[in-house]
Amino acid sequence: MSPVSEHDQKRGTLGILAGRGPLPLAVADAAASQGRAVFIVGIKGRTDAGIERHPHTWVRYGALGQTLARLKQAECRELILIGPIDRPRLFQFWPDWGAIKVLPDLLKLLRQGDDGLLSGVVAYFEKEHGFLIRPAEDVAAELTAPIGLQTRNAPKDQDMADLKLAIEIVRAHGAEDLGQGAVVAGGVELAREASDGTDAMLKRVAVMRADADARAEREAPRRTGVLLKLPKPGQERRVDLPTIGVLTVENAAKAGLAGIAYEADGTLIADHKAVVERANELDLFVLGLPAGTSEGQV
Repeated sequence: MSPVSEHDQKRGTLGILAGRGPLPLAVADAAASQGRAVFIVGIKGRTDAGIERHPHTWVRYGALGQTLARLKQAECRELILIGPIDRPRLFQFWPDWGAIKVLPDLLKLLRQGDDGLLSGVVAYFEKEHGFLIRPAEDVAAELTAPIGLQTRNAPKDQDMADLKLAIEIVRAHGAEDLGQGAVVAGGVELAREASDGTDAMLKRVAVMRADADARAEREAPRRTGVLLKLPKPGQERRVDLPTIGVLTVENAAKAGLAGIAYEADGTLIADHKAVVERANELDLFVLGLPAGTSEGQV
């Protein structure tokens, strides 16, 4: 562990508001390895229990007041929001008094798209409570997805044609603040990412293609099609960047896809080495597109 610098002492404890998946723990581990004090707020029933190896607290979904109180008690000045957090549904969201006091503002935010919602959340923590929201890659640079081909397998001509169409689809989809991903195969759009996320989209594609193969009474064809993930044009990039992990690779394989593409420096990869190894095992390609792809700059 690195010694704690005077600069880090002045910045105080790094707060991590943790959603689902492996990224919150990866960020906490990276910060701790640099000698930074961390404090994690996990959401009961959603956040991975692995966070318990760091100083932490558990809150129910909707306990905004308790979340703020715990962060301030831990002397957090900087805050990272990392990991997917589902939009609240009736009977799953139990606001405490801290949330009830700002309920009209919360309801207004919930009527917006994901980026509008997250931008509002960032503004709330910064302007109302004085936290500095930092991007995860500031602390864990190794999570930043690199450019270029990452795997043994490379995309074929049809894959590149599918990718070109997918870029157009995801740009348009993201511009409407509707999602960050799409699947295209054989020049046909198979799915767009919805609020339930990438893994749910890939599972829908897997079912769709299995049903089509069954109706045609044929075995599944060779892998075709690509999953593309891009940031939304103009999105708040300190939170909710597209993410890829081993589960993404496995679900892409189950969906019969040939590979995965993403925007370099605009995507987070949870355990890059494991992702590449699993993609090689499953004969998928993983390709990093140039930065700016989502904004039409490439």
